Amino acid sequence: MPSIKASLEYLQDLEIYEHEKPYWVFLQPREGFDPNKQRLDNLEFEARYNIEVHDIRELDSEPVLEEFGFQVFQHQSKLSNFEKNVDVVEYRSETEALLKRTLGAVYVKCYDSRLRKNIVFERTELDLNDLLSPEGPARGVHNGKFPSYPSPIEY
Repeated sequence: MPSIKASLEYLQDLEIYEHEKPYWVFLQPREGFDPNKQRLDNLEFEARYNIEVHDIRELDSEPVLEEFGFQVFQHQSKLSNFEKNVDVVEYRSETEALLKRTLGAVYVKCYDSRLRKNIVFERTELDLNDLLSPEGPARGVHNGKFPSYPSPIEY
């Protein structure tokens, strides 16, 4: 499959992030507080255009974490539906065990997870304790800095 060109949204590479981590605060609703008037994050995004995206299935060898900064492996989850909170908790435990085993980690903690739907949500409140509450698409692609790893497109 040939490579394609795509537009991707990244978190901007701002100086503030050198001493203040990117954040988004979820606060409990209270009288007198208007989230449309008081900023709850320090996130600044920018679009990049004509990013070449390659099909990794055409690589000569499997991408490994130490070389590419990511790794791909096959796994079939025991869970296919998330109908109860316990399903999400079990999925997190399964993910922790998988990462621990695959990466040889001593400790893995899946502290958060979100069920995503490819729709825009218009809501005024979000219950973070409701593990089944769906979210819209994640915003921005991961842009971690790994100076010892080559760019994934330099193969």
